[in-house]
Amino acid sequence: MPKLERADGLAVDVGTTRIKWALQRGGEHGDEYAVFNPQMAVGSEIMSRLRYALSSPQGRAHLRESVLRVLRDVVGSSGATALALSANSAMISILLDVPLAGLAYAPYSLPWPGGEVVRLDPGLPPAYVPPLLGPFIGADISAGLAFITAQRPRYPYILADLGTNGEFVLALDEHRYFACSVPMGPAIEGVGLCCGAPAGEGVLSRAELTPGGLRWDTQNLSGISGTGYMSLLALLLRLGLVGSDGHFREGTMPLARKVGKRVSEHPLGRVFGLERGVFLAERDIEEFLKAKAGVNVGLRTLVGLAGLAEGDVETVYLAGALGEHSQTEDLVALGFLPEAWRDRVRMAGNTSLAGTLLALRDEGTRRWLAGLPPLVRLESLVERDDFGSAFMKAMRFAWA
Repeated sequence: MPKLERADGLAVDVGTTRIKWALQRGGEHGDEYAVFNPQMAVGSEIMSRLRYALSSPQGRAHLRESVLRVLRDVVGSSGATALALSANSAMISILLDVPLAGLAYAPYSLPWPGGEVVRLDPGLPPAYVPPLLGPFIGADISAGLAFITAQRPRYPYILADLGTNGEFVLALDEHRYFACSVPMGPAIEGVGLCCGAPAGEGVLSRAELTPGGLRWDTQNLSGISGTGYMSLLALLLRLGLVGSDGHFREGTMPLARKVGKRVSEHPLGRVFGLERGVFLAERDIEEFLKAKAGVNVGLRTLVGLAGLAEGDVETVYLAGALGEHSQTEDLVALGFLPEAWRDRVRMAGNTSLAGTLLALRDEGTRRWLAGLPPLVRLESLVERDDFGSAFMKAMRFAWA
């Protein structure tokens, strides 16, 4: 736990991979901090944690207590007396110890609607939790929408929160919202991949193509972050060394043939080597294709439901793991986003934490959040008859 400054207010975003928080002193925004979510020890994505929680009362209590321990440490170190907390619907439900079966098995349902002040633990101050919009559209998304609304956006816009779960909202105007979600897995956060690692010292987060080949500034390379994988894949796709199907190919141009010499056989399959022991494995590319396909299906579905063309969308706010560090050109090159949105993307960072901080003490923000749920139309992608075919069609590095 990092050493914290003193504060009177605390806003927390309990993410699947990381727990992030911001301090508030006298109404002023203080520093932000983050630690890994200790629940990662039992699973890197939501469904595995839900299965663990449902396996026994002890498992459920372990998941709940592991996060509460972090919250108690933060409150104790900062002295905060006011608390607001956002997370996806599963994280909130585990913290509140409410029934979880509706989140783990179809037909999915929401066990608690949010939008209330609750007591999470005797060692914590009462916590305001923004409304949950659906089984997989949580308080993190409603908080994000509150933050964007406070910026007076132009409509229609899209909020895309891309982490282990992809959550998408298309705001047609101030009174009409369309929302859906899709499981993406932890690949875009660098989790579960052969050389995946969280961003930090010695971890590749960006590569460049020069006349001499690939170049990166990272010293003593030890791993590749999610955005590092995105950067590498976009470059290899442009060189023709990775096909739209996600498999390595022979280069045809001189520079491509030179860079392609890094491809070799490995016990894990074919790999593209960077430095000793650090490589991009072909098997990892498939995980990114799955994430990309989910994003395509989600975004295309919302645009269609709203009766829009892609060019009608004014702004695309990218939040979550990709909204903090990724490059728009990489997302377009890999087909996560269409070319029409290249100049309309805003890297919005952690909109969940920003919106939770607004709701910490502002009654106007809480009133706006209270009125949001009836305005949102939810679409269950996995229950659509065309989901499987649309997903398979999108399993290529192109906007399709």
